[in-house]
Amino acid sequence: MTDNRKKKVMLKMQVASITLVAAFILSACQPGSDTSVTGSVAVNSESSATAQSTMQSFPGHYQGYSKAEYDGYELSSRYIPMRDGTQIAIDVFRPTDNGEVVTEPLPVLWMHTPYHRRNYGGGLTAENYPGKALRLLPHGYVVAVADFRGLFASFGTNEGYNRGEWQEHARWDSYDITEWLAAQPWSTGNIGMWGCSATGGSQMQALTVAPPSLKAVFPMSCEWDIYPFASFGGMAPPQGVPTRLMRGGDREARDRMSVPVDGDTERVLLDAAIDEHTDNIETAGYTPFRDSVAENFGNQWWLQSSPHRYKDTIEASGIAIYSAANLDEEGPGYGPAFTFNNLTNPRKFVIGPATHCDWTTVMSETGFDILIEELRFFDHWLKGIDNGVMDEAPVTYYTYNLDRSDIGLPGWQTAESWPLPDQQLTAFNLIPDGLTTESAGEGSEISTQVDYEINNDNFWEKGIQFTTDLLSHDMQITGHPVLHLWLSSTAKDADVVARIDDIAPDGTATYYTVEGRLRASLRATEPAPYDNLGLPYHPFTEDSQEMLQPGEPVELAFDFYMMSNVFKAGHRIRLTLNFADERTTPRVSPTPENTLHFGAETPSRLILPVIPAAPM
Repeated sequence: MTDNRKKKVMLKMQVASITLVAAFILSACQPGSDTSVTGSVAVNSESSATAQSTMQSFPGHYQGYSKAEYDGYELSSRYIPMRDGTQIAIDVFRPTDNGEVVTEPLPVLWMHTPYHRRNYGGGLTAENYPGKALRLLPHGYVVAVADFRGLFASFGTNEGYNRGEWQEHARWDSYDITEWLAAQPWSTGNIGMWGCSATGGSQMQALTVAPPSLKAVFPMSCEWDIYPFASFGGMAPPQGVPTRLMRGGDREARDRMSVPVDGDTERVLLDAAIDEHTDNIETAGYTPFRDSVAENFGNQWWLQSSPHRYKDTIEASGIAIYSAANLDEEGPGYGPAFTFNNLTNPRKFVIGPATHCDWTTVMSETGFDILIEELRFFDHWLKGIDNGVMDEAPVTYYTYNLDRSDIGLPGWQTAESWPLPDQQLTAFNLIPDGLTTESAGEGSEISTQVDYEINNDNFWEKGIQFTTDLLSHDMQITGHPVLHLWLSSTAKDADVVARIDDIAPDGTATYYTVEGRLRASLRATEPAPYDNLGLPYHPFTEDSQEMLQPGEPVELAFDFYMMSNVFKAGHRIRLTLNFADERTTPRVSPTPENTLHFGAETPSRLILPVIPAAPM
């Protein structure tokens, strides 16, 4: 079978519905005045008289509620003090009207970033970083971006790089920045936050300190319980190899890219800030279990930096939350579903296609504009516009290979809950030659020697594969698959990495990052400390560790990243298993042999959330 894998990739295209109205103009720096940058950007939510006469608001659509009435912006930057005296660098973009800065107080949208407050993707961070809040500015918002403490132009020290805001000494920075913004004469005091990935995470951290002026957040690709993101399936790498989440970086390179604040023309303040960065600690070091004390931090890092530990504070705040994830993004997309399901705050949830934070591709390929969702949400919560955004179904999600829609954009649908209320959890039994919904029969087994050289390039060539027969009809699978795998080994431990893909009649395979994994010694399950969506919950603590007894079968139960795909009639569903990740799996000698067990007393099975066909 040919395996011409069609992995979704990022398209280098500009969002069609977002228009750059004018080029950036550097204004002259007058003696005694701040250096400013002026320019103009906008969201094409429609500002014409015709559009304004038509009131329309539902996912991906917004007419008649929000007018792009400001023609540009002025950028200024400065330091603001935190409660301990540490100075944080911040850029502030204020709207202009006919070249004059607007003095009317407006709501503020800000981002707390470890990735450079000023520059990103060949332009301004505020315009180019996912969330792109600068493009909401013409609709009546001030936009701000602040460097993390201890990074780029900010003073202080950072421990943990892109998650350093969770350290105790930095914990209240998001509170202090929010309240500073709220107190400015050009602010209404209604503050929102935006961003994706690390800056989705910084919004979740801000929720845990609940600034009173923070009214709404839009965290994309954020965490809820950080351990499954950092060490998915408990497969922490050996000592000396950082997790994929915390691989550190080149502090000196970051410092060289730092941009001074206005007035610091001789870089005196910037150089002083950089001097304080020499004590930064890039990574937690060896932190293999959920309750491990971090080698470099001296705290239980995965617990301290997990939003679920602060659930009561977040709920008491009442801050509105619109979380977002992409189907094809691995670990960062794991958290938003749990954020949505575990909080009583006003909340919404959107799930798009494409890769990590790549809402540009979502727009270009499907017509769904995440910036319209941001605008609808912030208009409601920060301006009090009654646009119905909180009255509609709270979940909007995309399904690959689906033609129909209930919002006018093929593939997009809405739902009252996630997982979908009509999912039918269907068992596909593993048998030596495939996957079947019929009985697996008497017990059988397959043995294979562990191959430690497994990576994304050779995963499907080297794995053991289980494939359904040709499907007789279209089958939509939307939700969180779960694998129950019976395994024995000649070793005391084993890693399992499982992937699901879609096989077309011509043998072409399409993979949408539907992966699950588990380290066998951490297979123990227990009731979760939060709503785990009915999925297996593993404590992943050192005390829960139980080594294998050579040759003795045990059951491993674990979930996959969420998926939503229609497997077309004539296609097949394929499960591929490997037993190592070249970066995280410890190598032992002699090379172990693993045995998979099927049927009878050891019913290995893949549970898929099948969605009934919609009535014609």
